[in-house]
Amino acid sequence: MPTILPPGGAVDWPRDEGVLGVVGVAPWATLDFLRALYARVPATKDWHFPRVIADINTKLPSRGRHLELGETDPSPFIAQTIAELAAQGATVVVVPCNTAHLLYERWAASAVVPVPHIVQATVAAVQRAGARRVATFTSASLRRHGLFQRTLQDAGLQPVDGGDALAAAVAAAIDEVKRQARIEPATLATLRQGLQALRRDGVDALVLGCTELTDLQPEAEAAGLRVAESNAALAQAALELIQPKNC
Repeated sequence: MPTILPPGGAVDWPRDEGVLGVVGVAPWATLDFLRALYARVPATKDWHFPRVIADINTKLPSRGRHLELGETDPSPFIAQTIAELAAQGATVVVVPCNTAHLLYERWAASAVVPVPHIVQATVAAVQRAGARRVATFTSASLRRHGLFQRTLQDAGLQPVDGGDALAAAVAAAIDEVKRQARIEPATLATLRQGLQALRRDGVDALVLGCTELTDLQPEAEAAGLRVAESNAALAQAALELIQPKNC
């Protein structure tokens, strides 16, 4: 791919601006990540936005099916995609999928460019918000393996589990977004009740730890919870690496 230097004058951008590579493993979540990324750029012209190289490859092996059923490990394929994006000019690469980060050490260890960790970025965001007791909405695999819970504890925060019934509603919402890009009204009503119950129990923040759950942010905020949304947190972490002067 071509390297294009700024001509100067009215059309200009920092010569040291990075290029972001995106390993897209789920279409709607990847598009939402890009929306979160662009929304954080103080742009008035097209060239103010960073260059992005996205490989949205829905054929990558399922992260959840590997973890739960022992099917094909997606790690070598994610690692190969990172290498390909770097070869095309990416100076930073992100993987906007929380569950994939259970395998982070497998696919990020060989990366020749920085690869921000979505879980660490999200926990840092909720920590900056001043939270103390934090509930997490995640995939079943992430909940079972406890990655967010451990990372929250390491940050000095108290993780709170909303119980199996609420986790089942979260899983249903994730599946619905994957299939149709929206959460069914009945599922949303159950989640709304769960959010209100969490607030009554003294939870002060919610981690939306699945990139399919962005649309729940207004519901959580309406329940009085601070929200750290993983796509937004990852987008901010990426911009701090490729456009540090704007962050």
